[in-house]
Amino acid sequence: MDNFGFDIIHQLPWSSLLLGVVAVFAGSVIQGATGLGLGMVAAPVLMIIDPVFVPGPLLMLAMLVSFLMAVRERHHIDHKGLALALSGRIPGTILAALTISAIPLALYGLIFGLMVLAAVLLSISRWKFKTSPSNLFTAGLASGYMGTLTSIGAPPIALAYQHDTAAVIRSTLAAFFLVGSAFSILTLVWFGGFSLNHLLVSAVFVPPLLVGFRVSSWMVPRMNSRMVRLSVLGLSGLSALILIIRSVMSLP
Repeated sequence: MDNFGFDIIHQLPWSSLLLGVVAVFAGSVIQGATGLGLGMVAAPVLMIIDPVFVPGPLLMLAMLVSFLMAVRERHHIDHKGLALALSGRIPGTILAALTISAIPLALYGLIFGLMVLAAVLLSISRWKFKTSPSNLFTAGLASGYMGTLTSIGAPPIALAYQHDTAAVIRSTLAAFFLVGSAFSILTLVWFGGFSLNHLLVSAVFVPPLLVGFRVSSWMVPRMNSRMVRLSVLGLSGLSALILIIRSVMSLP
């Protein structure tokens, strides 16, 4: 894995590269409009094209789109909740890095996929998740763990904020993913899981990401709280199913 860079891009069929570009574009549009979606849409596709794209390069793209969103909607960020969630994200990320070689990644994906799916089912029931300090810390912990291992860390923190306004959901999730993704990348660097070559690979998908974010800016005024909540639950459930299927297929 040390001897790649743009070479991996040159070796890919145009059809595969185009599929990756479309996935990143679609994920950027959805995340820019709802607060999450890049990892859920792009991670499974990029993983199929070439595992080198996940998690490092995709985390770089997530950090970029999160930065753009956080700047665009900075006035709506829930700073107190953000601090609580990030306090959980940090130990979750470290724990993921320490245990990533101990248990097969497929088993992690299966366990967390089932957990996220259970959370979605609870969310559409009469149970209500509140943005309490303990829930935010737990959501941040789970998000850091899942995101570092699989690039899909949005569902736990998104579920914790599902009943807030659309602006609060988008802005706070963006700030959370901006700081969280940066910390995950630094942790991967420390443990040898991210290098300059990964950065070069991620640069290939920056143009479709920027175009997708621009399109999402047109959609934001047309999104209300109910639409965002349904998007959060739907995308969370979809990502859980993707994780479960991918993990079961990867098990011996």
